[in-house]
Amino acid sequence: MTIETKLDLNGYLKLMYTLTYRKPLIIFLTIIGLMMFFGSILYLLGFKIPFDGPPIFQITFGFFITAILPFSVYRSGKKNFFSHGRLHEKIIYEFTEEKIKQVGETFNSEMDWTKIYKIQELKDWILIYQNRQMAFLLPKKSFGDNLYYFKNLVKSKGVKANLRK
Repeated sequence: MTIETKLDLNGYLKLMYTLTYRKPLIIFLTIIGLMMFFGSILYLLGFKIPFDGPPIFQITFGFFITAILPFSVYRSGKKNFFSHGRLHEKIIYEFTEEKIKQVGETFNSEMDWTKIYKIQELKDWILIYQNRQMAFLLPKKSFGDNLYYFKNLVKSKGVKANLRK
């Protein structure tokens, strides 16, 4: 099975936001940050909020979590996209019974199925992890009708996978 991919900046940034904001700690901190930020605004507007004085920490923490964190995800995602040439190259993946082959505009590589750390399926993406931090990023739309075949191939290889039904 062969598929062709080419990532664009917007798709890559959406993936980075998805990967960041699906972590329970980030979700928890975002909720706390929003509560602190809006509580501080209400306090400054004269509402009776139980703070022991001006909510400087609360408004700072809330602002950081609700504004600075998303901005830093955007900034680092954009920087990574443009500094790693392979991210915006056209890549052809060939999935065989033995290997995963990649052919890009500036590289050519192969990897045995036994070297795959895990495969994860998200709403719009398939992530093939080489280790805990590095993954091939494949938009699901690139698979077309081959997604079912790919999932069966992964299952037959015994790779640790989190695939949707």
